[in-house]
Amino acid sequence: MTTVSLALGAALLMPTAAGAAGSTNRDAFDNLGQPDRAEWMSGVASETRLSAMSIPGTHDTLSLHGGAAVQTQEDYGDSAQTLAAQYERGIRALDIRVRVVNDGQDFAIHHAAFYQNANFDDVLEKTQSFLKKHPTETVVMRLKSECPYSGAQLHECKHVPGTTTPQNVRDIFAAYAKKEKYANLFWAPSITGSRPATIPKLGEVRGKLVLGSFDSVENSNYGLAGFNDRNEDHYKASDITEKWNYVKKNVDEAMSAASNMYVTYTSANKVPAGGSPRHYAGGYTKVWDNGTTEEVPGVNYHLMKYLNKTQGRVGIIMMDFPGWGLVNAIIDHNKGDARSSGNRMVWQVKGDKTYVNTLYGRCMVRGPEFDDSKSGGSVTQRECQSSPPSSHQWGAEKPSSFDDKGHFWIKASNGKCLTVPYNNGTPPGSGTQMFWWDCETRWFSGSQMWNIVPVKVTTSNGEQQAYKFVNNWTGLCLSMDPATADKSGGKVTQETCPSK
Repeated sequence: MTTVSLALGAALLMPTAAGAAGSTNRDAFDNLGQPDRAEWMSGVASETRLSAMSIPGTHDTLSLHGGAAVQTQEDYGDSAQTLAAQYERGIRALDIRVRVVNDGQDFAIHHAAFYQNANFDDVLEKTQSFLKKHPTETVVMRLKSECPYSGAQLHECKHVPGTTTPQNVRDIFAAYAKKEKYANLFWAPSITGSRPATIPKLGEVRGKLVLGSFDSVENSNYGLAGFNDRNEDHYKASDITEKWNYVKKNVDEAMSAASNMYVTYTSANKVPAGGSPRHYAGGYTKVWDNGTTEEVPGVNYHLMKYLNKTQGRVGIIMMDFPGWGLVNAIIDHNKGDARSSGNRMVWQVKGDKTYVNTLYGRCMVRGPEFDDSKSGGSVTQRECQSSPPSSHQWGAEKPSSFDDKGHFWIKASNGKCLTVPYNNGTPPGSGTQMFWWDCETRWFSGSQMWNIVPVKVTTSNGEQQAYKFVNNWTGLCLSMDPATADKSGGKVTQETCPSK
């Protein structure tokens, strides 16, 4: 088994949205695609500082209501359901705007005068839920007090009570951060309020919400040092070309600089005198005097195409109406800091026949039988043993009579096969627990056939061999359930395969 070297079958080499490059305006604009980028940070080395990363984000993250002058994001639902959808599709930087409500007790999410049918608790609850399920990730939040403290215009929001001060806003935020239900959610050095924190390494903040900055609260010492020092935010650019030139300039500086945090807002808005957020992000159709038309691409398309042909760190990119192709293009600029170790879809195979998960360091186990027939049971994980019992041991074996595609059975010590549940003939999705079951010999059973893909992992002992196990039927990788990863008997599952 330790010398297995197989190529992926042609079908498995076909690109999916998560690994593909976008080419059209639709790929860059208002189309985040499938929820298949929930753990892209697992492929970035833990020693990488956040300032050295390329991170896709959203400008006015939850702005959905109020019309064309206000909406900035694809609508996946209120109460921060849109945020949850963004997380699953790769977004890791937020722009959250709050208004004080309930007589100075709470934050509501606003864009100008318009309530966005979400509250700050919704943001924190969705973020906490996501990070618990995906502990390899981190989220960076720019927080802003949206309303002026006096002299609010008709289009602006007003804090309640009207006597609210910046200190009141800071105190309300501190109360949220201290709530027991959000214990351990925030990366503590970013929310002390005593001084901005030194920019952390990714490994320090995996599973945490990092406050990047806390704006419009006067003398803020929250967030990360230098977060707002190298921003591009010309939100009143006269046209798409002017805004794109501003964006490109800041991105180019980020690519060429050795360090420091860069944040680039691709957004602009000149309603009612000019273009809306959708206009700047997605472009428009120009009609000439002779009746012919010309498609004028927006900032999102220009940026996607530019990133597809360049390399290097681009910093945090805050976008209106991003598409999956643009999100992928930003994520792909982390290749210089990529790693293949520490991924729950990557396993080492030891000489004692144990299969050890490289993220959690736990062993795959033949779990309890379903019934007295002992024809099948669940596949689980436990802490590895120095002298592993037979239930911890597995081996790879090529079928001798019916599979001619180079796949393998993964067999338990009792001769049963690692199996994806049949699910009435419909391939089950991510998170499905694996079974052990009688090996099929009468026909080709893709649910028991595994493609073994060698990868390298970095450990304390240097670079070592590891493997991805890709099921032939579902195309998903053998994995561990993060919600039960610290429990003996936790689930061994299948998940979307990592790109590396």
